[in-house]
Amino acid sequence: MQLYEKLTFMMNLTQTSNRMLARELQVDPSLISRLRTGTRGVPRNREYLKIMALYFTKRCTTKYQRQALSEMLGISLSHTVKSDQLTDLLYYWLLGDSDEVGHFLRTFETLTLENRSTDSLPESCDINTDNALYFGSEGKRAAARTLIRHLLSLDKPCTVFLFADQSDEWISEDPEFLCSLQDWGLKLVQQGFQFCHITPPVSSADHAFDSLLRWIPVYLTGRANAYYYPRIRDQVHRRTLVLVPGEVAMTSNSIAGRQSGYATMLTTDLRLIQTYETEFQDYLSLCRPMMDIYTMPEKLKQCFTKFLTSTGTRIQKLPALSAETAPPELMDYCIEKTKYVDLKRLGRLFIDEMRLIEKERDKYELIDIVSLATAEEVRAGMVPIILSCGMNKEPLRYTPETYVLHLKNILRIMERCDNYHFVPQREPSYKEGGLMVKEGQHALLLRMTSSFTVFEISQPDIVLVCREHLFRIADRSGYMGIHRIKIISQIRELIRELQV
Repeated sequence: MQLYEKLTFMMNLTQTSNRMLARELQVDPSLISRLRTGTRGVPRNREYLKIMALYFTKRCTTKYQRQALSEMLGISLSHTVKSDQLTDLLYYWLLGDSDEVGHFLRTFETLTLENRSTDSLPESCDINTDNALYFGSEGKRAAARTLIRHLLSLDKPCTVFLFADQSDEWISEDPEFLCSLQDWGLKLVQQGFQFCHITPPVSSADHAFDSLLRWIPVYLTGRANAYYYPRIRDQVHRRTLVLVPGEVAMTSNSIAGRQSGYATMLTTDLRLIQTYETEFQDYLSLCRPMMDIYTMPEKLKQCFTKFLTSTGTRIQKLPALSAETAPPELMDYCIEKTKYVDLKRLGRLFIDEMRLIEKERDKYELIDIVSLATAEEVRAGMVPIILSCGMNKEPLRYTPETYVLHLKNILRIMERCDNYHFVPQREPSYKEGGLMVKEGQHALLLRMTSSFTVFEISQPDIVLVCREHLFRIADRSGYMGIHRIKIISQIRELIRELQV
């Protein structure tokens, strides 16, 4: 769809006139008219699209409007509930760059676990009957609330075993319930509970990252283990199973994406619970770990060493110049600036690993998509040194001298190694974290805010989606042939600016 088609759809959906939208953007109504007829393309001033996205979000309040947006944008209904998520999605859709991975990365980077609201948490209570049946979507939500209340009433925390691949409309159609789910999960974690989660099969990129977004706050606590089934599953039968051994189980079944008319059972019958536990463990034995989370410097070093030294083509997108293109002098600079002896030792070990990588650089392709800072940003101390992440609470910042040092090393690598491709991005992405993908192996999500965190994904379908996301960015920018020559000239010009 072209911008004029998207704009016409949104204005009709929200009953917005040209004059109303022009007033919001503080422009002449004739500009809106030209945008709607297609005589004007995407505005160069991206702020117009951001204002439009926020305006349309505020006017999409009904279930009909959210359902229409879900179908038009090709997103889950749950993404239309939270205003900030919907605004973000609408902006990139209007811009013509709508993709699930980019949305996930922005949310992953800006997510905060502190000061989460607990107002919606249910009060503790016990289940009064061995087996209780609940019907329809409202019944399933009632069963889930009762299950949470029961868990909160337990004297000792347990492990919650969970698998669900049914349609999530029973969750997303109730905005209050949707927003409460993450709070309830975090409340259980705070009380000492752990989760064992078998993720649903990936039916689409949207489905995969919707599930990740829902679970990521709990994953980041380190109190959840996630697994995936590596083979093709039956595409007809759907199941939800949540259980705490010896305590309680909740289960329901459905066909394909349908959910109406089905029953949900909540049971404290120990024989049934034991049967469900056996079923879950049998399924778990066929699964593989989906992810790992790294926060400690020693583990971070091991994670990156394994990722960088194993064979295979890599593509990555980072908010600043990459670690493996940094000269040893820059690592020495970072080591000198940290006050922790153990981190100094890890830094020196990393230098040794980088020397090995340098020797192997010709064997495997690396596409390095980075935000290339302006001279003004570097002089203002805005650009983080990724090498220093995990070594301090806040990453060190480049000086003009250290940035030039790094840029010159990138030029040296480009001149001697045809397998290395540098893809500069114009807009800074310091708030987007990073994404590193090794073909057929792993994807690393880098969370730069707060404490430095690496989220390693092993599920092949998600790794493939991440890889395709990065290739689209690289192909759109161009990095071979004449583009490579232009990029080298761009780097040299920036070096001249910084040395003035």
